Amino acid sequence: MRSDDILRLSAGVGKVGYFGKSLYGHPLAVASLGKRAPGGVLIVGAIHAREHITAKLLSALAAEYTGDYPIDVVPCLNPDGVILATEGPEAFSLKAKDRLTLLRINDGSGDFSLWKGNLRAVDLNTNFDAKWGQGEKNVRKPAPENYIGPAPGSEPETAAAMRLMSEGKYALVVAYHSKGEEVYWGFDDYKGYYDEARSVAAALGYALKRTPNSTGGLKDYWIDKYRLPGLTVEVGEDKYPHPYPEERLPELIIRHRGIFDLYAEIAKKVWTDKSKST
Repeated sequence: MRSDDILRLSAGVGKVGYFGKSLYGHPLAVASLGKRAPGGVLIVGAIHAREHITAKLLSALAAEYTGDYPIDVVPCLNPDGVILATEGPEAFSLKAKDRLTLLRINDGSGDFSLWKGNLRAVDLNTNFDAKWGQGEKNVRKPAPENYIGPAPGSEPETAAAMRLMSEGKYALVVAYHSKGEEVYWGFDDYKGYYDEARSVAAALGYALKRTPNSTGGLKDYWIDKYRLPGLTVEVGEDKYPHPYPEERLPELIIRHRGIFDLYAEIAKKVWTDKSKST
């Protein structure tokens, strides 16, 4: 999946803008749906390289959304990682030593299909400033997965996402991953918006869970900093391998059809309640 393919996932869906660049310089695209107003929804996919099925799922759902409520969709936060996972290091103009470094990190294998990180091997979903480095599976040196990076927010992709969330226009943030058919809510000791999370899990037919030993994720950062509802949605059945089979995409689209409308409904209520209390 080349960078042009990733950008085409957003083309023709809403108004496409850019909120930053990846480590390698690929633009980070966001498709804005509905009418512009505060209190909208932010939905982010392909945070992990091997989970590129989520980029295609979100783009398909965005194309079907006909509501007026503002929803911003970032199909792919990790374009470098997705390209690496689907095409390998040859897809980049890298110095020989940098290519060798990637191969070394990947245990000498040229197959990067299970890679999760960005082009610097940082797992973006452990790099956010939310109890950074305190997760159970955190790794402190470059690895194909779970490497937290040298500092919280060290990666341009992570920093760009944090800037986007800081603009004060969202009431709900949802991160899409694969796989497991689960919805994760809350962070650390914060357990707000349980009913909202439960309604999403029920609509999708997914299990509702918490992640007490996971930190540094996009959802974690949003909840920790803004105390507003954030969710991680793990799409797809666990019986399938990574990367999630492309031929199962139609099933995922059917399962998630209409979920954007529920996100909009939740965000509208949250924002209205928030406005009344301030």
